[in-house]
This record gives sequence, C-alpha cells and structure tokens, in this order.
Amino acid sequence: MTASENSGVLRLGAQGVQLWRAGQEAVSIEEISEDLTVNCIFAVPADRARLTQIKVRSDEHRHLKQSLPFMLEDEVIDPVESMHFSCAALDENHYVVALASHTEMTSWLEHLGDRFEGPFFHEALLLPWQHGEVCIVVEAQSVLLRWDQYQGARVELDLLAPVIDTLPTSPNTVIVYGSDQSSDLRLLPEYWRGRAQWRLGDFGTALMLVDSTKVLLDMRQGAFAPSLPFKRWWQKWKPLTIALLIAIALQVLTDVAQYWRLKESNVALRSAIETSYRQANPKGSLVDAEKQLDRQIAEYSVGVRGLMFTAILDRVGRAIAVSRELTLSSINYSESAGELRLDLLAPSYDEIEALRERFASAGLEAILETSAQRGAQVRARLRVTL
Repeated sequence: MTASENSGVLRLGAQGVQLWRAGQEAVSIEEISEDLTVNCIFAVPADRARLTQIKVRSDEHRHLKQSLPFMLEDEVIDPVESMHFSCAALDENHYVVALASHTEMTSWLEHLGDRFEGPFFHEALLLPWQHGEVCIVVEAQSVLLRWDQYQGARVELDLLAPVIDTLPTSPNTVIVYGSDQSSDLRLLPEYWRGRAQWRLGDFGTALMLVDSTKVLLDMRQGAFAPSLPFKRWWQKWKPLTIALLIAIALQVLTDVAQYWRLKESNVALRSAIETSYRQANPKGSLVDAEKQLDRQIAEYSVGVRGLMFTAILDRVGRAIAVSRELTLSSINYSESAGELRLDLLAPSYDEIEALRERFASAGLEAILETSAQRGAQVRARLRVTL
C-alpha cells in the first residue's frame, strides 16, 4: 500500500493523537472536523515497534505467516504469543518484518476509534530517504532516524551517537531536521558533522520530501486487518434504508387493502353471475356458470349442416306470423339432423299449404309429415330444413 501525496499522518504524542500533513504543524484531532477515515495513515511509534529482515526458503513461503513467531523467537524478549508479526516481500527470498505487541496494537486502535480504517506504517519509514543517506528528525526528548529503505528507529538524544556508530554502512550524507542547528549537530559523532546537512523543520517538514510511490509495510495484518466498515456504511445509508422500509410497508398495506377490495368485488361479481345464470337456466346445479353457459349456447351454434338455430327460427317465425289463423303448438330442434319439427293448428289444409309456400320463398324446405282433422281445425306436423 502506498501513501498518497495528500495523506494525513496520525501520530501519538503527549497531547494525544495528532494529525500531521506535509509542510504543516501538527493539529490535535479534537480540533479538526474532517473525516479521518479517508486518506489517513497511522504512524506506529518507532520506539514500540521493531523492523527486521529475514531470508526465507522457497518451501517456507506458503506458511510464512504461521511460522514467523517461531523463526524470530530467539530475537525477542517477550513471549511470541504476545507479539504481532507482519511482513512484506522484498524479493523472492527476502522479507521485511515488523513486530509489535498485541497490547500495543489494540491500544492504538482504541485511540484511533472504530471508524479508522487506514494502514499502520512504521514511523521511521515515513521519513524521506535515499541510498547513502541517513535522515534524522530531532524532537523534544528523542530522535527519529532512518538509515535504510526498511530500517529505522527512535532513540533517546544521548544514544544517537552510539547508534550511528553501529550502523552497518557509513553514510555519505546525514540530513538533520531540527530547531537549533548547533545543539542538533552536537548530537552527532564529531567525524559525521562534516557530512551533515541541517534543515530547519520537524516531522511535517520531512514529509514534504517523502516519495509517495514507494510501497510501505502495512502492519494491519491478520487479526488486526481492517474489517468492512459496516457501522459507517449503516450511518451513511440509514436514512435511505428507513425511507425504503417505510415505502415498502406502505406498499404492502396498499396491496393488502386492494386485495380485500378486489376480493369483495369478486364475491359480488360471482353473485351477479349466478343471478344472471339462473335467469337463463333456473334449474339444475351450478358449478361453473361461464362454462355451463358456453356449453349450452354451443348447442345452438352452427351444426354439421351449417344450420344456425336462431337464423332458421327467425325465418320460420316470420313465415308463421303472416297468418293469424295459425297456432304453433310446439317446436323441436335437432342439431345433428339440422332440422326443425313444428306442430301447428290451422283452420284448413289450405292454410298449411300456404305456409309451406312461404317457407319455400324464405329458402326453407317444409315437408308435411302428418296431418289430421280435429273438429274445425287441422293438426299438422312439418319438418323444416334448409
């Protein structure tokens, strides 16, 4: 992970957690209102965390994180069970490792609060550094220094000279940031003072020269890795979620009310359908009015001979209505035969023949099946077809 040019650096000081930005003085986080969860990093105190490098065989890469405590057990005083180990690969066989106690890691997270999700970088590695240089920031009671890409520490003022004497390589240049040139340079061994470049400034001034493209070792690994920010997400989406739940509840209530209205309308409609059906067919059982009516109406549709009951009935009715002397006793319709059978009463046979002629004029064929004289009237049965 890299620190961007505008990253804020959070450091623990005597006044609590302070925010540092490049070229600016430290500000207590209690005095600022900006969101510290965005583009901020935490500088792990260099006197409470240690950096080291190890060489790893190819067959140890897969289980490196589990084996780190045992690999470095002889290099730490505290029990390895109480230590937190984080690592990052330098190349195929070398790793840089940062160590800090579980208690310290937990304490730092508590100081930063649950909302902080940024990385933990070793404080010394935040100083600017180039090959052949040592970078030193002189502060009130101690000195922060960096002498390698992944090596740095914080020491007391009077221990700076002995520490510098033990460095594996002699630097070409010593960059010193402080507030008093003479007293700051006196902290160095005498033969180093000629190589020193003193600069007025503090940790914030040094941040101005940090190469933000270099990858740093994030100590928030394993049990201390940042989890998903559910609480922050909930605070952000809470109003919208509540509004959505209210809208859903209102929609459900509306749907339920509409369901009951439609149910009542359906009951009333079914009752009206039954009433209408009984007007057409007052007898018989009622199971499905629509299907029953469809079947009954189908009986009067076009038959095998193309005979439509209502059409032929209309012609027959018009022909009979011409004479007031005729009385229709009964009428029977056969779909399969495609014919009507009429029982008539007429005053004479002439009226029956005249009716047959009218049927013929209407395009119908009327066959006299039976006839009988009964008193002053003639009863006749006609079979009418197209």
